[in-house]
Amino acid sequence: MDSSVQPLKRPPGLEVLQRRMKFDFEDGFDRYWHGGSAFKSVFWAQLSTAFEPGEKFFIDSARALRGPIKDEALLRELSEFCKQEGQHTFQHLKFDAVNAANGLDVRLCTERYRKVLDRVRRRLDPLGMLCVTVALEHFTAGLAEIYLTQPDVAEGADPKVSALWTWHAVEESEHKGTCYDIYVAAGGGYARRAVMMPLAWLVLLWVSLRNTYTLLRQDKRLLRWDTLRGLNYLFGVRGVFTRLLPTFLDFYRRDFHPWDHDNSADIRKWQAHNAKYIRTGPGAAAA
Repeated sequence: MDSSVQPLKRPPGLEVLQRRMKFDFEDGFDRYWHGGSAFKSVFWAQLSTAFEPGEKFFIDSARALRGPIKDEALLRELSEFCKQEGQHTFQHLKFDAVNAANGLDVRLCTERYRKVLDRVRRRLDPLGMLCVTVALEHFTAGLAEIYLTQPDVAEGADPKVSALWTWHAVEESEHKGTCYDIYVAAGGGYARRAVMMPLAWLVLLWVSLRNTYTLLRQDKRLLRWDTLRGLNYLFGVRGVFTRLLPTFLDFYRRDFHPWDHDNSADIRKWQAHNAKYIRTGPGAAAA
């Protein structure tokens, strides 16, 4: 290794690793699987549709700037990051297919996310795309930690579906430093990421709320008390997005690094109790 390369800032023993998964949700689940709440169910359903175009955007952004990377450990991590993201897409496409079979317009939601990301591709250079990726990876890492540590977020959800989201949260936590370190290695600075952060989060929030509104309106479930409770679930004092505010502000420290906050214990806890979902045997390690 080049003597000028600093060791990656990672908790001892942490490894970004692709896992091939098999979840029980593939056998089907109720349309309103999140405790019977239409709002919560369609919010998470539409968020899932972001991953097909989103994970591809992340992979393309990271691979485009692999050239400046001198750290062999980071190069290996980049490879596993791409495999993890590919497996996320694979599993969420199956989740989306069940939601589509239940009557939700997942195709419309996916295309809204895709159009936004295609616009970003056309307007930004590779480093700008990677900066967007860093901002959105910070969002997913923050959301992942909330999902893993705050039981009320998934309270009442179908355990078959919650298993999918918990696994995804674990792997988002595992690779939360990967794109940030690639961004730094490629010469990305503070000013660019500070400007890009609120724009990326606001666009994501706007599309997710628009999709949730559309699905509720199509189901004739918009003007109900459940919608008000759902908005409180997202934006109340203990709302999901409200709890992301410290994560958002933390990004503005000049010496910020995603692993300044070590939540690897949550990853190890999941690994200890969820081996039943990991596929083994011939072909299990295929990308």
